[in-house]
Amino acid sequence: MQILWINIIMDGPPAQSLGVEKVDKDVMNRPPRKRGDAVLTRTVLSRVMTSAAIIMTGTMLVYRHEMLSDGEVSRRDTTMTFTCFVLFDMFNALSCRSESKSILRGEIGLFSNVLFNWAVALSLVGQLLVIYFPWLQEVFQTEALGFFDLVRLVVLCSTVFWADEFRKYWKYSRRRIGGGYSQAV
Repeated sequence: MQILWINIIMDGPPAQSLGVEKVDKDVMNRPPRKRGDAVLTRTVLSRVMTSAAIIMTGTMLVYRHEMLSDGEVSRRDTTMTFTCFVLFDMFNALSCRSESKSILRGEIGLFSNVLFNWAVALSLVGQLLVIYFPWLQEVFQTEALGFFDLVRLVVLCSTVFWADEFRKYWKYSRRRIGGGYSQAV
């Protein structure tokens, strides 16, 4: 049930709402992609693999930490792991709003895509219901988490967002000071 929840409820609405993100104002200033160029460039693959590695490592660390506490797979272990993955998914969706524009630098307004904000908010409310509503706890085999459990998960899961913001900042600072290779050559 948890996998269906992640695939249908957690991935679907936020991903679909990214489709109505405002078009980048600088899109027409960039040279067109060559006809034979691959859609999945080295840069795109690197970004995907980095976020996947962060999500996978973080989720496995939470699962391992929870398992080591008592050596048995409990509802708490799976709830922490399940919620960890969902939160990573939400932070990753936030990062995916733009390939190059930073939320922290104000290049994209945090609340500028209303549909995205609603999708994420409703997904998070749904996750809280799955964790705290007794009937849904039975269906999804979850248990209530403490406040500090959620705080720890938010801090850990936000690393996928911070890593991508750092990448955007690094790319921006190299472009600003004239670093890197010129595409005009």
